[in-house]
Amino acid sequence: MAADAWAEYRELLADLLQTDDLAPLLDRASRVTAPAGLQLLKDGGPADAMYLVLDGRLEVHVEFGAHTIRLGEIEPGNWVGEVAYYTRCGTACSTVAALMPSVLLRLPFEAYTDLIRSQAEVACRLAHRLIVMQVQRLRATVNDPVLDPEGRLLMLGDLSIPLDRASRHHGGLLEFIRNLTGVR
Repeated sequence: MAADAWAEYRELLADLLQTDDLAPLLDRASRVTAPAGLQLLKDGGPADAMYLVLDGRLEVHVEFGAHTIRLGEIEPGNWVGEVAYYTRCGTACSTVAALMPSVLLRLPFEAYTDLIRSQAEVACRLAHRLIVMQVQRLRATVNDPVLDPEGRLLMLGDLSIPLDRASRHHGGLLEFIRNLTGVR
């Protein structure tokens, strides 16, 4: 893909990877324009790529039988689909759809594996970003889970707040929903 196709997102990408050398990633990725409602991943369905939100917003759901639970929104600078790669199961663990028209970087799993093998420094920077994001999500799960009446986990904590904006105090489900929707 031509380098200028990424021009408006170079600053975001350089900040995420902590480097200006973006070619190893961008040469393996494609830019996807997703209209509102486009489903990128289906809970329990096959997954062969991870996506970085460059612009727009995605929504995340998990499905329990006939029930769907909305987990939150994914803002620019966050990845989805990485769990299917790292667990080597090739199966999405949530349903992810564009909430509004969105621009995404799509990185196929085989391209990420190639990046790891051939561009260790860039792959290490990307892996670090993915790990930090997962730690943030785990902290949210521990600090703000939603439980059913029997004490079983129904929903993770807020997945959409960047680590540097996450509070140490979590206000439960109502505060979770307010943070996700931006409503006060």
